[in-house]
Amino acid sequence: MNKLMLVLKSGLSKEELCEIFDPKFPFILIESFEPKGLSKWWQTDLKFLGTKFKNLSIRHMIFDIQTDLEGFKKIFQLNTPHYLSIYQFDKPIPDTLVPRFLPDNNKERILKQNGLKHHYLFNFEFLTITSFEEEFLTEIKMNEEKFGVIG
Repeated sequence: MNKLMLVLKSGLSKEELCEIFDPKFPFILIESFEPKGLSKWWQTDLKFLGTKFKNLSIRHMIFDIQTDLEGFKKIFQLNTPHYLSIYQFDKPIPDTLVPRFLPDNNKERILKQNGLKHHYLFNFEFLTITSFEEEFLTEIKMNEEKFGVIG
């Protein structure tokens, strides 16, 4: 995979950051998403395994999200954590594919077989993009003034 690291431009809006994502590939996996980054109890309703639980107090809720690009943009606009691992695929992500559990020596091959095109790792002001498509990274490099400094 090809890799590009950016030091994101100060003041870059989330709308502008969303322009980095490839519109050709609609399947997005947000891995280990934690909607509330704080270690604080919050109230919510949950529905799982066919049962709805009302008015629960929860914390440290972490889950994977599969959505399309538009759904991702809505999630990204929320007060999301400063660390996000986002995969962009050309087809739906299979139930059994959990990237963090893949063996390192086969991870790239397995992800590619399952349609991975790009991986974005946001870590505060840094963004690392890995991609099977070198042309995609070249386009981002050409927009260095817009997105940030290439590291």
